[in-house]
Amino acid sequence: MTRVSSESRVAPLESGCAAPTDAAPAAHQESRAATTAQSARVAAQEPTLARPSQGRRQTATGPDVAQPAPARAQAQHAANASALAADLTRWEGTTRHMYVDTRGHVTTGIGHLLRDANAAVALPWLHRTTGAPASPAEIRAAFAHVAAQPAGQHARRYERASDLVLPPNVARDMAAARLQHEFLPGIRRLCPGFDGYPQPAQSALVDMAYNLGVGGLARFSKMLNACEGGDFAAASAECHRRTCRDDRNDATRELFLAASHLTNAVQALLREVRP
Repeated sequence: MTRVSSESRVAPLESGCAAPTDAAPAAHQESRAATTAQSARVAAQEPTLARPSQGRRQTATGPDVAQPAPARAQAQHAANASALAADLTRWEGTTRHMYVDTRGHVTTGIGHLLRDANAAVALPWLHRTTGAPASPAEIRAAFAHVAAQPAGQHARRYERASDLVLPPNVARDMAAARLQHEFLPGIRRLCPGFDGYPQPAQSALVDMAYNLGVGGLARFSKMLNACEGGDFAAASAECHRRTCRDDRNDATRELFLAASHLTNAVQALLREVRP
């Protein structure tokens, strides 16, 4: 089934999820969690903790009250847009040619909507067979021919409509640029502590924002409050998207649970290294 362009998902209502083209094995997620766990042990040696956000309600504290990880280890680097874009390909797929999504929009790359022929001309299209650059006239003709095709077919079926393709890695670069300049700033407005979250929680929020738009993500207020309080287990119970595929919802929930386990591990290490 053809994917819905992520740029068309900016309304505050949830939209349908794209069918994965290259679903990663479950071991991929476990490997990422293990790698992040190692990073968490390093973070635990830092002498300071990230200050909890003042913008959201904080959980009551006390010596006899069990806390859901009220503080997170301070981030050493901001979220890596390129790595997060690579994660998106599991669900959004990556397509080098033009296709028509389920809403009738010409799209390419990792859910990158082409609003008109001018948007297509702005990209560095090549002829698939020769590798020669396409002229603006050829790009406009290809855009028109693809736009005339029936919507909602599998993306591969549109390969016959045009021989133009994007150079390798351009799709990922475009997605990383959109994350850097559009989605990540929006997520940080909703979650000021985002860059201090464990990597699995960052990936979960980016996937939801790319799928729903930042406005759609903003509707998950309970989940966002839980994230800002460091309670990623609670966030895992509030991240379900009604119109999303079950396996994608399950993967997002598992990412939040992995973030919860890592946060608890950091807290345990901090208790050991700090008398």
